[in-house]
Amino acid sequence: MSIINPSLFNASLGTSPQQVCFDTRAINSRGVFLGDDPLRFSVPLFLLDLSLMFFTATTTHCILRRLGQSRFVSDLLAGILLGPSVIGQNQAFQQTVFPERAIFLVDSLSLISLIFFVFIIGVKTDLSLLQRPGKRAVAIGVAGSVLPFALSVCTFFALRRAFPDDLGEGSLIFFVASRLSLSSFPVIAYTLDELRLLNSDLGRVVLSASLFSDVINWGVASLTSAYTMITAVKTPGTAIGIVASLAGSLLFVLLVARPTLMWSVRRTPAGETLVEWHFLVLLMTALLMSLATQAFGYNVTLGPLMLGLAIPGGMPVGQTIKEKLEPLGGELFLPMYIVLAGYRTRFEEVRNMKAWGVLEMVVVICYVGKLVGSVAMSRYFDMSANDAISVGLMLNIKGIVEISAFNTYTWGDSQIASTEHFSVLTVSMMVITAVTTPLIKLLYKPTMRYVARKRRTVEHARPRSLLRFMACVHNEEHVAPLLDLLEASYACRDSPIALTVLHLTELAGQSAAVLRPHKHSRRSANPTASDRIVNAFTYFEKQQAQPGSISVHPFVAMAPYSTLYNDVCSLALDRKVCFILLPFHKCCDGAQETVNHAFQTLNRNVLAFAPCSVAILVDRSLPAATCAHTNHLLHLVAVYFLGGPDDREALAFASRMANNRSITVTVIRLLPHVANDDKERKLDDAAVERLRESHAHNQRLVYMEKVVEDGEGTAAVIQEMSDQFDLLIVGRRKGVDSAPTRGLSEWSECPELGIIGDMLAAAEFTEKASILVVQQQTRFGGKLGGGGVETATATATATEGGNVVDPKKPEGIRSGVMWHR
Repeated sequence: MSIINPSLFNASLGTSPQQVCFDTRAINSRGVFLGDDPLRFSVPLFLLDLSLMFFTATTTHCILRRLGQSRFVSDLLAGILLGPSVIGQNQAFQQTVFPERAIFLVDSLSLISLIFFVFIIGVKTDLSLLQRPGKRAVAIGVAGSVLPFALSVCTFFALRRAFPDDLGEGSLIFFVASRLSLSSFPVIAYTLDELRLLNSDLGRVVLSASLFSDVINWGVASLTSAYTMITAVKTPGTAIGIVASLAGSLLFVLLVARPTLMWSVRRTPAGETLVEWHFLVLLMTALLMSLATQAFGYNVTLGPLMLGLAIPGGMPVGQTIKEKLEPLGGELFLPMYIVLAGYRTRFEEVRNMKAWGVLEMVVVICYVGKLVGSVAMSRYFDMSANDAISVGLMLNIKGIVEISAFNTYTWGDSQIASTEHFSVLTVSMMVITAVTTPLIKLLYKPTMRYVARKRRTVEHARPRSLLRFMACVHNEEHVAPLLDLLEASYACRDSPIALTVLHLTELAGQSAAVLRPHKHSRRSANPTASDRIVNAFTYFEKQQAQPGSISVHPFVAMAPYSTLYNDVCSLALDRKVCFILLPFHKCCDGAQETVNHAFQTLNRNVLAFAPCSVAILVDRSLPAATCAHTNHLLHLVAVYFLGGPDDREALAFASRMANNRSITVTVIRLLPHVANDDKERKLDDAAVERLRESHAHNQRLVYMEKVVEDGEGTAAVIQEMSDQFDLLIVGRRKGVDSAPTRGLSEWSECPELGIIGDMLAAAEFTEKASILVVQQQTRFGGKLGGGGVETATATATATEGGNVVDPKKPEGIRSGVMWHR
């Protein structure tokens, strides 16, 4: 039996359809023990090809990702390695492992994966970004698209007579120029996610520019396709049917599919995914839309794209797709489409060097033209040279969308390209992306901008001035402990607190990261988690005894957890925050401990790159059922002061809390047996002296000193005293080694808490006291503490009004000292 597949590749026949003959009964093998050769049957051969492609692509990516390459380059190179140009030169291997009937099966599966990929693109595309794209994004997008296309067209007409016959007509040149001049939004979003630049400042600009360009391209392509078919028909009735079919498909999506899905969304409980059969109906609708547009003469991916664009991303649809469709289709089957494109590349077909030179010239003109246009417009909007070049490189990223277009040019209905053209264009796209992504990594480092020009700490804040805090919240369980801490921080009219509340959520079902002020969802009767979190902080603001002592400014950030720290640091820098509060990644209710490693990674990155001081709160209170304020005031607070910038910042924060009449603060200074006389010791003494002067008449501040010889003595003191308090405040002391902590680093399990904080977080030291671990600002002016390696290079300077004290060597233990008792 014979099957004719117009999309099937065959080198000998070029772009013509190929007839493949095979026994349709040879589907499942009985096994080698019964005398069957499994590779002569469709199912075993199909599984072998899939496994081999996946293994080669994964292995190649494991090697190339260390060189900064994207998954697209690895998959394409894997296909080239398996294809006739490299391993496939062995005819026995090609005929046994990759015969034509096997490629037919893999091609069919990869096409279905492409359909679902385009559908996912539509769902993830946030069209609201087009409401206010910004002049800069629009200008960059237009300049980066118009200039390369104009240069390509002008070059074609100027040199047309010198082109070879198969390119002199111009159809392929125009198609290639139009495709390469555009920036593909899904490809750029996927690659920026791989490079962890999705929520960077330039990442947002590039995504807006590419989306603006892509949406216009989708509309123009649909109208062009309709116009092409209309001009090809001879009767007016057929032309009307072509237009009516496109309009009918659009109306079906808007009037039937979208309202039905929105009904399903309303019936889905908050935080949960779609019901199983609702999700299956959605996938079936996507396939039917693909079938309909293909039957009407349009591209097979147009219907799924229209349906996806009409569906709102995020929860619950986007999350359902992420959990149930992307892992199999996007991570396994879709890469096979790119691998297969690499397999179809044949270097031996590139014989006409003149045609090769013309195509490469068009590719280079488009690449350079887009780069020049984007850089020029970026510089016009006062971007730095590095950032402008990075924008141009990002907009030049190519991927599966371009490969799909080249497949259509070569093996689609138009067939305006040959195997030689396809090979040249495919390899060109691979080289461009292989060069572009490492350059982007080299030129653009978003963390370098998270450096404040001035000191942003509690210690260096002017007395009776506005303090800007930021509270980062992952879920509703984190709200009550943060409110208790803020309640104890003594916000008043003389020293108010401007609180930035940032709700951190993982990006699900959307391509573009989001960082925006919070807006209540008025359309929904059920408030979202963000609404409830913001309501709790807003209510806390209104309940203050002194109106205006705390002002709340809520924001929402949605991005992959691996890059959410960019939003935290960027917002802290823009809002001039001096103190960031982060929840610890472990939640303990006394019986069970819950660990979230994504929170831990976020905390470590914020500590490394924050432009201000950072504190991690380890909550030991009973878990709250809601995010309402518990009024659980922290009455007894202790500070373990060992010295250093982090401990001085912790002391400054505790000094503010000591102004609260409901709180007693105990400062326990742990001194080494042999006193040193360095600069840090003088700064520590000055900080203690300032504390004494500012609380000279405060009966609720207790100060004591204890001399310890080593870490064992420190642990004994902490274990003896910690259960007396509701809150323990310590400095992180990253990279600081001194006698009181010697020997304790071996116990550390959570480096983000420091040695003392990690020891306190252990259940054997305290079971009821919450812990606040403080790190003073490490990145300011020209100094960087972090940059990927967590170091504390910043040194504090003594402020005016504090005298540097150089006490004598302590003898014995001085404890129980209370000033002005």
